Parts: sequence; structure tokens; C-alpha cells
Amino acid sequence: MARRMERPVPHVGNGVRHKFQVLDRINVAIVDDHEIVRAGLKQALEREADIAIVGEARTGNEAVHVAETLRPHVMLLDVKLEDVEGPEVCRRVLAASPGTAVVMLTSYCQDNIILKSLNAGAKGYLIKDVELAEVKRTIRAVYRGHSVLDPKVAPRVIANATNGKPGANLSERDVAIIRYVAGGLTNKEIGGLVHLSAHTIKDRLEKIAAVFDVRSRAEIVAEAFRAGLI
Repeated sequence: MARRMERPVPHVGNGVRHKFQVLDRINVAIVDDHEIVRAGLKQALEREADIAIVGEARTGNEAVHVAETLRPHVMLLDVKLEDVEGPEVCRRVLAASPGTAVVMLTSYCQDNIILKSLNAGAKGYLIKDVELAEVKRTIRAVYRGHSVLDPKVAPRVIANATNGKPGANLSERDVAIIRYVAGGLTNKEIGGLVHLSAHTIKDRLEKIAAVFDVRSRAEIVAEAFRAGLI
């Protein structure tokens, strides 16, 4: 049986908490200005065999430092922090650690904040009243490279839709595929739902990406939200 390996990370103070990086689990950092939220998430997530909480921060600047120092696989990031707003923190985190998947976990669902977060590179957007199981599923999904968006935020963005935006001519099936991508499903899982092969789903996503002039699944979802398609 393979043994779990840990790599020590130095403590640097300033309210930033670092733990060992666990090399065979999903390393997660939690950023929220409320200690009780951080503590609750940490306690719940550390029960999972494949998830390790390696760092915590309460401000945007601390979050960037955590990203630079620990390079976590996933960062749960609140939109409203005391020093820098979440979308800008997300942008700085990704500049410091491009491999980190940022998930906005917040109480705010205003469409402008959602779009700012997606433009900044966030791979997930969850409202804090979401079930804990969904938070865990989202962590695993974005770690695998998928994008996950809380269904509750969709109506606020759809209100901005216009027919002249890119993607307006996509088929209903293509839009359904994008919705499933936003839910973090794999090509095989999507194919089973729309009765197409995983290979066909891959081809459809490549064509959809060309329509939006983007390359990644996350960008497809972000552009579809901007266009009001989902």
C-alpha cells in the first residue's frame, strides 16, 4: 500500500495558518474573514480521505501569500473580504499559482459579482447555503479540471441575455451539454444523459469552444453565462 507523504511548510505568522502539504490528496486552502466559517469547513472537509486542508487565510493579501507559498490544488474563496474583493483576489491568486482552482464560496449572488469572478478565472461559484456534499463534489470536480456553478446564480445572469451575443445559434442540445459541463460532469456522464457517445460530446465541446473563441471547459461555461444561455 502506498504511504502518504507530507512536505513541511514554514509558518510565517500574520494570521496565515499553514499545515503540511499532503502529496496524495487534494490540498485545499480556505479563505474567509469569519473564523467560524473557516473552522466549520475545515472540520467537515478534513473528514474526507481524499481532501487535506493545508492553509487558511482571512484577508485577500493573506490568500495570495498562501497561494504563493503552498500552491494548493483548490482554494475556497469568499467574495467579500476586509481588504480586497474576491474577484481581484482570485486574479492575484491565479497569477501567483496558475494551477490552483479557485471556487468562490459566498453569500452574494449579484450577477456583476458572478461575472467578475468568472472573468478573473474562478472555476466554481457556490452560494453558502449549498449542501456540504455539494461543496465536496465541487472540490473534486474543479480538481479534475471541470467548472461548477451553483444553479441559484443562473437566473440573475440569464436576465442579461441578448440574442446578438455569441452562441445564440447553438442548439438546445448544445446548451444542455454546456449546463452539464457547468455541473462538473464528465464527457461520459454527459453522453449518457443526452444519448451520445463520450467522443461525440468531446467533438461538440470543441465546436462550441470555437463558437465562443475559447479553449477550456471553464471558459465555455463562462461565455455561456455571459451570453445568457444558461
